[in-house]
Amino acid sequence: MANTPSFIAYSAVPQGDSGKSRWREIGAAFAGQKGTLTVLLDAVPLSGKIVLLPPDMPKEQTPDDIA
Repeated sequence: MANTPSFIAYSAVPQGDSGKSRWREIGAAFAGQKGTLTVLLDAVPLSGKIVLLPPDMPKEQTPDDIA
């Protein structure tokens, strides 16, 4: 397992009636041998939804633009 994560794991928490979500970093995913991913989580979202995004995603592009 490499030291640099291939993906960062996020959970979306709805924020009132605005339709926006607060995105919280909850872990990371690492590329393994044979094309596998190892996901390490610090928290498990109650919704069960986890979004994996590349760590080099531009800061101005938020997860709300993707999901």
